[in-house]
Amino acid sequence: MDLFLLFILIISFIGIKIYFKKFNKEYLSITSTNCIKGIFILFVFFSHAMQYISVNHWYDSTILYLRGHLSQLIVVMFLFYSGYGVYESFKKKGIPYANSMPKNRILKTLFHFDIAVLCYIVLNLCLQNPMTTKQIALSFIGWTSVGNSNWYIFATLGLYIITYASIKAFPKKQAILSIWIQTFLFILFISIFRGSYNAYCYNTLLCFPLGITYSYYKDSIEKAIQKNNFAYLVSFFTSLLATFVFYYLRTDNLWCYELWAISFTLLIVLITMKVHLQSPILNWLGKNLFWLYILQRIPMLILQYYRITNYPYLFFIISFIATILLAYEFSFIFQKIDKKL
Repeated sequence: MDLFLLFILIISFIGIKIYFKKFNKEYLSITSTNCIKGIFILFVFFSHAMQYISVNHWYDSTILYLRGHLSQLIVVMFLFYSGYGVYESFKKKGIPYANSMPKNRILKTLFHFDIAVLCYIVLNLCLQNPMTTKQIALSFIGWTSVGNSNWYIFATLGLYIITYASIKAFPKKQAILSIWIQTFLFILFISIFRGSYNAYCYNTLLCFPLGITYSYYKDSIEKAIQKNNFAYLVSFFTSLLATFVFYYLRTDNLWCYELWAISFTLLIVLITMKVHLQSPILNWLGKNLFWLYILQRIPMLILQYYRITNYPYLFFIISFIATILLAYEFSFIFQKIDKKL
């Protein structure tokens, strides 16, 4: 499996550009953020695959070590960039963008997700996997699962609704404060009904309002950090130290975990100010993040049914290739459907 890590490294270096004296002005461009998301969706795929198979050879050790220490941090950049993107669009388009959020953000995400859920339901019927009526009904909003990954979609939908309601109800600064407060309450709500055993469902969600806040104060942040390399290095090592400190405190309580996620997110943002990723492979992966995330368990479930899990490396390779093909097909089909809708 360390070969998969090597694969990630190789494709990351395609077109890479490192700035030693200057700063990468494109660190939050669509291509740059897609590349970062592309890296982390590969780690998400690896993490999910490990739920079906077991590998423990010496040539699996490095990526297993990273998986164990990164934990839920593999999704924080998705949340940060999502929040950042929403508010950047609002800054450019204003209230008309906010008015379009129910259709273009919330309902569109839910529609795509529910189509994927229907695919899982059909698959479960074919594989004779048991499902309850309640389980099926709640799976359409991401509260329960029918074999698919679900918590991230439920959280994203909730965060979109919070953002829409706050932007419509309050002026800019008050709206951002409202988003923070409601996200705190949202986390508490999920934690009460999910419990600490399912902390992964809510322990990184503050990275979404962090992205919104970063968008609002972007010019001021860049002016302070990119003033010179010394200011940048102070920011970088402060984030690095905070990441290490909160890593050791993360098991004590939920909010230390959230601070760990925030510190790591800011560390990645600072790295991208100096390292410009332009890999077309990573860009495609990040661009098709949703379908890669939501469809990857389909080939995994099928291979598990046919006991290919007894051959872990074969399982991994087949499920990876199948996931790429599924994502490509669904992306192609829904581009046409979305245009018509």
